[in-house]
Amino acid sequence: MSKDTTMPPLAFGFATPGAQTHQGLSALLENPELVSLLDELPVAVVMTGPDDTVKLFNASAESLFGLRRRSVLGQPMAQLGADSLLDLSAFLGAPETTGGTVRGRRGGGVYAAHRRRLEVPGTVGRWTLYHFTPQYESSTSPRRAARPAPGGLVLGPALAAQINKASIALARKLPVLLLGETGAGKTVLARQIHEASARAGGPFVQVNCGSIPETLFESEVFGYERGAFTGALQGGKRGQIERAAGGTLLLDEVGEIPLGCQAKLLQFLEDGSVPTLGAQQARHCEVAVICATNRDLAAMVAEGSFRRDLYYRIASFSIRLPGLRESGLLPELINHQLALINQQRQPPLRLSEDCRAVLLQHHWPGNVRELRHAIEYLSVMAEELAQPAQLPESLRLTPASGAAAASGSLRAQVRELERQIIATALVGAGSKREAARQLGIDVATLIRKARDG
Repeated sequence: MSKDTTMPPLAFGFATPGAQTHQGLSALLENPELVSLLDELPVAVVMTGPDDTVKLFNASAESLFGLRRRSVLGQPMAQLGADSLLDLSAFLGAPETTGGTVRGRRGGGVYAAHRRRLEVPGTVGRWTLYHFTPQYESSTSPRRAARPAPGGLVLGPALAAQINKASIALARKLPVLLLGETGAGKTVLARQIHEASARAGGPFVQVNCGSIPETLFESEVFGYERGAFTGALQGGKRGQIERAAGGTLLLDEVGEIPLGCQAKLLQFLEDGSVPTLGAQQARHCEVAVICATNRDLAAMVAEGSFRRDLYYRIASFSIRLPGLRESGLLPELINHQLALINQQRQPPLRLSEDCRAVLLQHHWPGNVRELRHAIEYLSVMAEELAQPAQLPESLRLTPASGAAAASGSLRAQVRELERQIIATALVGAGSKREAARQLGIDVATLIRKARDG
């Protein structure tokens, strides 16, 4: 009799949970291959052990909660709820519920929360698996109208798309670097990126690195403890980084950070530790970071005035803002600035054709900031219809006025040319120190020549 070679029938049906042990689950969660696989999931996954401490925290959970994995593992779930960007108090306060919704703190989104208890024989307490997914509004629900940018920045489609990408980069713990000329709108763009991100409900703290004296930079940004140095406040001082906890920190003019402090900033970007002056150990702080500069950081790296490792850390996601003339949005920006001004004045300000033509022909070295100041100046000088004669003097300089100046002596012509160059640099740079740096002269010389002119 021949041997039966037919296959046995396959059993179809629902999978049943297999036997689980405490040791098996612990070993499984330490498997790097499993962790890598879970990091690819778009769902935020958290798992706690019998002692209710976090044993698993995937990459999507890092983005959603605004916390780093290394700071969460081993911490109680209640502490996770207190530190995260989500308000988990109601959900965690009802331990027997298996599902519900949680909200971002201070006006964030809504997320579906699920909880499953795992019974492990021979274990005191239960393992718990949590997962969180965003809930989206239906397409028929009313949408909130978009607010105009506070600084009058009009975005083209390409830049608007980059803002969305930058908000994702912030959620994934990548610093964002904004590059562009002075006055191009980097601060306004940074705020829009913050408001488009998961940290929109948190604080937005701006630090102008160029305005802080080098001797005070460390204490101002990282903070200090009581008695850290002579003259320190009795209760110490919280630094700008800790003020931005749970939100976004904008390091404006990042190229001005003293070289000696750049190493501490790099350490903070790497692991979230804040080396407070006078403290025995660094504190941990969860902050999204945006950097902005009008300087060539790559050239500064080459000359040794900016750390190479810090440059590569902050330049991982860069956005370059075009100058006002490059953007192709000058007519829209003029109209937008007029609309902002007319919200606060009656009768509304209008531009004559000649006045608008001058604005459209100007080079705008100061970009959006210079345009905003010009419209504000017209709002003061003109009753209703603005004329070219009411524009700031720097915009009224024409080839004809230059020809008239040429009729004077050589010294007068040189003085007039210097005056025009300095006036343009001051408008574009926003400060005497920056204008002097751009012109290659010291501040005292700039002030004297501006006064003489």
